[in-house]
Amino acid sequence: MKRLSLLVTALLLLQCGLFAQDISFGAKGGLNIADVTNVSNSNARASIYLGAFAKIQLTENWAAQPELVYSGQGYKADPPIISDFTVALNYINLPVMLQYHLIPEFHLEAGPQIGFLVAAKAKNDGNSVNLKDDYKGMDFGLGFGLGYTFDMGLGIGARYNFGLTDIYDGNSDERYKNSVAQFGVHYIIGKKKR
Repeated sequence: MKRLSLLVTALLLLQCGLFAQDISFGAKGGLNIADVTNVSNSNARASIYLGAFAKIQLTENWAAQPELVYSGQGYKADPPIISDFTVALNYINLPVMLQYHLIPEFHLEAGPQIGFLVAAKAKNDGNSVNLKDDYKGMDFGLGFGLGYTFDMGLGIGARYNFGLTDIYDGNSDERYKNSVAQFGVHYIIGKKKR
Protein backbone atom coordinates (compact mmCIF):
# COMPACT_ATOMS: atom_id res chain seq x y z
CA MET A 1 0.00 0.00 0.00
CA LYS A 2 2.83 2.40 0.88
CA ARG A 3 4.71 1.77 -2.36
CA LEU A 4 1.52 2.08 -4.40
CA SER A 5 0.72 5.41 -2.71
CA LEU A 6 4.18 6.78 -3.44
CA LEU A 7 4.02 5.56 -7.04
CA VAL A 8 0.62 7.16 -7.65
CA THR A 9 1.78 10.46 -6.15
CA ALA A 10 4.99 10.44 -8.22
CA LEU A 11 3.06 9.70 -11.41
CA LEU A 12 0.59 12.50 -10.69
CA LEU A 13 3.42 14.96 -10.14
CA LEU A 14 5.20 13.84 -13.30
CA GLN A 15 2.00 13.98 -15.35
CA CYS A 16 1.20 17.46 -14.05
CA GLY A 17 4.70 18.69 -14.81
CA LEU A 18 4.68 17.40 -18.37
CA PHE A 19 1.42 19.04 -19.38
CA ALA A 20 1.52 22.18 -17.28
CA GLN A 21 0.71 25.47 -18.93
CA ASP A 22 1.54 27.68 -15.98
CA ILE A 23 3.23 27.10 -12.61
CA SER A 24 3.15 29.38 -9.58
CA PHE A 25 4.35 28.90 -6.02
CA GLY A 26 2.92 29.88 -2.68
CA ALA A 27 2.81 29.57 1.07
CA LYS A 28 -0.09 28.59 3.31
CA GLY A 29 -0.96 28.32 6.96
CA GLY A 30 -3.80 28.26 9.40
CA LEU A 31 -5.77 26.44 12.06
CA ASN A 32 -6.15 22.66 12.38
CA ILE A 33 -9.07 21.16 14.30
CA ALA A 34 -7.91 17.55 14.63
CA ASP A 35 -9.18 14.35 16.21
CA VAL A 36 -8.55 10.61 15.99
CA THR A 37 -11.48 8.30 15.31
CA ASN A 38 -12.53 5.54 17.77
CA VAL A 39 -10.74 7.05 20.79
CA SER A 40 -13.03 6.92 23.84
CA ASN A 41 -13.73 10.26 25.51
CA SER A 42 -11.71 12.25 22.97
CA ASN A 43 -12.21 15.79 21.83
CA ALA A 44 -10.71 17.85 19.01
CA ARG A 45 -7.23 19.33 19.39
CA ALA A 46 -6.55 22.79 17.97
CA SER A 47 -3.14 23.29 16.35
CA ILE A 48 -1.55 24.86 13.27
CA TYR A 49 -0.47 23.92 9.79
CA LEU A 50 2.24 25.66 7.72
CA GLY A 51 3.50 24.81 4.29
CA ALA A 52 4.34 25.56 0.70
CA PHE A 53 2.80 24.56 -2.61
CA ALA A 54 3.23 24.63 -6.37
CA LYS A 55 0.08 25.39 -8.36
CA ILE A 56 0.22 23.83 -11.81
CA GLN A 57 -2.45 25.17 -14.16
CA LEU A 58 -3.46 22.31 -16.49
CA THR A 59 -6.33 23.94 -18.40
CA GLU A 60 -8.47 27.02 -17.97
CA ASN A 61 -10.50 25.32 -15.22
CA TRP A 62 -8.24 22.54 -13.90
CA ALA A 63 -5.10 22.77 -11.75
CA ALA A 64 -2.97 20.38 -9.70
CA GLN A 65 -1.44 21.52 -6.43
CA PRO A 66 1.27 19.40 -4.77
CA GLU A 67 2.06 20.61 -1.25
CA LEU A 68 4.55 20.15 1.59
CA VAL A 69 2.80 20.88 4.91
CA TYR A 70 3.72 20.64 8.60
CA SER A 71 0.50 19.66 10.39
CA GLY A 72 -0.20 19.53 14.13
CA GLN A 73 -2.75 16.75 14.68
CA GLY A 74 -3.88 14.42 17.48
CA TYR A 75 -6.62 14.73 20.11
CA LYS A 76 -7.49 15.84 23.63
CA ALA A 77 -8.90 13.43 26.19
CA ASP A 78 -12.04 14.46 28.03
CA PRO A 79 -12.50 13.68 31.72
CA PRO A 80 -13.01 11.24 33.39
CA ILE A 81 -9.84 9.74 31.84
CA ILE A 82 -7.35 12.42 32.90
CA SER A 83 -7.94 16.13 32.92
CA ASP A 84 -5.92 18.26 30.50
CA PHE A 85 -4.48 15.27 28.59
CA THR A 86 -3.39 15.83 24.97
CA VAL A 87 -1.89 13.48 22.40
CA ALA A 88 0.06 15.61 19.91
CA LEU A 89 0.75 13.87 16.58
CA ASN A 90 2.83 16.06 14.28
CA TYR A 91 3.15 15.17 10.61
CA ILE A 92 4.83 16.30 7.43
CA ASN A 93 2.04 15.84 4.89
CA LEU A 94 2.38 15.64 1.11
CA PRO A 95 -1.05 16.20 -0.44
CA VAL A 96 -1.61 16.43 -4.20
CA MET A 97 -4.87 18.27 -4.78
CA LEU A 98 -6.73 18.39 -8.09
CA GLN A 99 -8.58 21.71 -8.28
CA TYR A 100 -11.55 22.71 -10.42
CA HIS A 101 -12.13 26.45 -10.83
CA LEU A 102 -15.82 27.35 -11.06
CA ILE A 103 -14.69 30.94 -11.66
CA PRO A 104 -11.07 32.13 -11.86
CA GLU A 105 -10.98 33.06 -8.15
CA PHE A 106 -12.95 30.14 -6.61
CA HIS A 107 -12.02 26.45 -6.68
CA LEU A 108 -13.11 23.08 -5.32
CA GLU A 109 -10.39 20.51 -4.63
CA ALA A 110 -9.84 16.86 -3.81
CA GLY A 111 -6.85 14.56 -3.69
CA PRO A 112 -4.70 12.01 -1.89
CA GLN A 113 -2.29 12.73 0.94
CA ILE A 114 0.67 10.88 2.39
CA GLY A 115 1.76 11.88 5.89
CA PHE A 116 5.01 11.12 7.71
CA LEU A 117 4.90 11.17 11.52
CA VAL A 118 7.69 13.37 12.91
CA ALA A 119 6.64 13.49 16.59
CA ALA A 120 4.08 11.85 18.88
CA LYS A 121 3.79 12.98 22.50
CA ALA A 122 1.30 12.69 25.34
CA LYS A 123 1.15 15.88 27.41
CA ASN A 124 -0.43 16.20 30.84
CA ASP A 125 0.04 19.00 33.39
CA GLY A 126 3.41 20.06 31.97
CA ASN A 127 4.76 16.50 31.63
CA SER A 128 5.49 14.97 28.24
CA VAL A 129 5.93 11.33 27.20
CA ASN A 130 7.25 10.22 23.79
CA LEU A 131 4.71 7.98 22.02
CA LYS A 132 6.34 7.76 18.59
CA ASP A 133 6.88 3.99 18.90
CA ASP A 134 3.13 3.54 19.50
CA TYR A 135 2.12 5.10 16.17
CA LYS A 136 2.84 4.13 12.58
CA GLY A 137 5.33 6.28 10.71
CA MET A 138 3.12 6.81 7.65
CA ASP A 139 -0.50 7.82 7.16
CA PHE A 140 -2.51 7.83 3.94
CA GLY A 141 -5.67 9.86 3.49
CA LEU A 142 -7.92 11.93 1.26
CA GLY A 143 -8.68 15.62 1.35
CA PHE A 144 -11.61 17.70 0.10
CA GLY A 145 -11.80 21.47 0.19
CA LEU A 146 -12.47 24.83 -1.38
CA GLY A 147 -10.66 28.12 -1.72
CA TYR A 148 -10.93 31.68 -2.93
CA THR A 149 -7.96 33.74 -4.18
CA PHE A 150 -8.17 37.52 -4.49
CA ASP A 151 -6.47 39.43 -7.35
CA MET A 152 -3.42 40.31 -5.22
CA GLY A 153 -2.63 36.59 -4.68
CA LEU A 154 -3.89 36.39 -1.08
CA GLY A 155 -6.59 33.81 -0.47
CA ILE A 156 -8.61 31.82 2.05
CA GLY A 157 -9.41 28.13 2.14
CA ALA A 158 -10.95 25.27 4.04
CA ARG A 159 -10.20 21.56 3.75
CA TYR A 160 -11.19 18.33 5.45
CA ASN A 161 -8.63 15.49 5.51
CA PHE A 162 -9.64 12.04 6.64
CA GLY A 163 -7.28 9.15 7.18
CA LEU A 164 -7.72 5.86 5.37
CA THR A 165 -5.15 3.88 7.34
CA ASP A 166 -4.90 2.81 10.98
CA ILE A 167 -2.30 5.06 12.63
CA TYR A 168 -1.95 3.11 15.90
CA ASP A 169 0.86 0.54 16.00
CA GLY A 170 -0.25 -1.28 19.16
CA ASN A 171 -2.56 -4.23 19.72
CA SER A 172 -6.16 -3.14 19.32
CA ASP A 173 -9.33 -4.31 17.62
CA GLU A 174 -10.19 -0.69 16.82
CA ARG A 175 -8.88 1.22 13.81
CA TYR A 176 -7.67 4.70 14.71
CA LYS A 177 -7.64 7.23 11.86
CA ASN A 178 -6.79 10.91 11.59
CA SER A 179 -9.60 13.41 11.07
CA VAL A 180 -8.54 17.02 10.42
CA ALA A 181 -10.45 20.17 9.45
CA GLN A 182 -8.26 23.05 8.23
CA PHE A 183 -9.09 26.75 7.93
CA GLY A 184 -6.44 29.13 6.69
CA VAL A 185 -4.88 31.59 4.31
CA HIS A 186 -2.54 31.23 1.36
CA TYR A 187 -0.44 33.56 -0.75
CA ILE A 188 0.56 32.92 -4.34
CA ILE A 189 4.03 34.42 -4.82
CA GLY A 190 4.56 36.55 -7.92
CA LYS A 191 1.15 35.74 -9.30
CA LYS A 192 -1.69 38.23 -9.30
CA LYS A 193 -4.38 35.95 -10.76
CA ARG A 194 -5.04 32.27 -11.19
